[in-house]
Amino acid sequence: MIRATGFTVGFAMVSWLASSSTAGAQDKLRVGVIGPFTGPFANVGVMFKQGIEAFVSVNGTTVGGREVELVYRDTAGTNPAVAKQLAEELIVRDKAEILTGFYLSPEAVAAAPVVNETKTPAVLFFAGGQGITKLSRYFVRTGSTNAAHASMIATYALKQGWKRDYIAVADYGPGYDMQAIYKQRVTDAGGTVLAEDRMPLNTVDYAPFAERVANARPDAVLGFVPNGAPAVAWYKALGAQGVLPKTPVIGISETDDTELKNFDDSVVGGAYSVIFYSADAPGAANAEFKAGLAKAFPDAIPNFGRETAYDAMHLVYAMIESQKGKAFDGTAAMAAAQGLGWDAPRGRVRIDQGEIVGPMFVRRVERVNGSLKNVIIDVFPDVSPLR
Repeated sequence: MIRATGFTVGFAMVSWLASSSTAGAQDKLRVGVIGPFTGPFANVGVMFKQGIEAFVSVNGTTVGGREVELVYRDTAGTNPAVAKQLAEELIVRDKAEILTGFYLSPEAVAAAPVVNETKTPAVLFFAGGQGITKLSRYFVRTGSTNAAHASMIATYALKQGWKRDYIAVADYGPGYDMQAIYKQRVTDAGGTVLAEDRMPLNTVDYAPFAERVANARPDAVLGFVPNGAPAVAWYKALGAQGVLPKTPVIGISETDDTELKNFDDSVVGGAYSVIFYSADAPGAANAEFKAGLAKAFPDAIPNFGRETAYDAMHLVYAMIESQKGKAFDGTAAMAAAQGLGWDAPRGRVRIDQGEIVGPMFVRRVERVNGSLKNVIIDVFPDVSPLR
């Protein structure tokens, strides 16, 4: 594991070193993975690694005549400067030809100047802030934007006739994106936002916010907080106030499959999610993904975090294959990625201007065979983050 150590390189030197390594031997190509493998978001790092290794278990380590070597580097938290430092180190010292990973949007923003200067493709697993891919022609994202999720959540709510809504989001950039897009979509359609809250990221007490929701008596709630312990506390507070299960609460990954065991029955029938992957998505590609994941990690649960990493590796391998028999060229590899389409575990997808276009699933938590389960109740087939 490499942390920030004072290792700094000027961009001119970064560019020279990267270009001098490009014409190296064809027998090995290094892919750098930047993610939170320790610290408060280590569960996300676990998803990253398991999704990557599931892909490798299915597809092997050789593509385009080259052996792929994965080099993992740990952000260990939420410091964008560390992510930028690791990007520099991976490109210059470790001779990585492609970068992947990136959980939080500020990490990708910080790394943009590095990948621009060195012309290094960077496949973003998450980094869901609106406009991130516009910062670099070398960015391509296999997750989706928070704004795209908010738009589809609003579309579903309006479809159900839920027009008197409450917005409660985590108090940081992605939450603001969700808040703005959802409010615009609902009000443009003649709906009303009764009230809006921004809940501190470090709060452990959601009771005051849940009480305000209960008093407002909305038709539905846009509720966006980080998954894990914050989401569990938020939903339990809503249950204690009687909001759940009678009032639909719609988010993205708050009731992620890996976390369902931590919720109580107040979520049954009232907790909804709109997200780009569901374990029950039909098709051979999803069956292959789940089989590969089970082979590499028998106890792992297929979910959005593992799937976006899996899709990212498909894109990485396609880039490498496009350069078969040639010294790897990042600009040419990115050109090959644009417009690429394939059958992914989530369904049919394609790359458009650095963003992945594909389905989003509307799910509701139900109790099935004695266990809580996210059940697909609707699908939006061709969602673009660019709209």
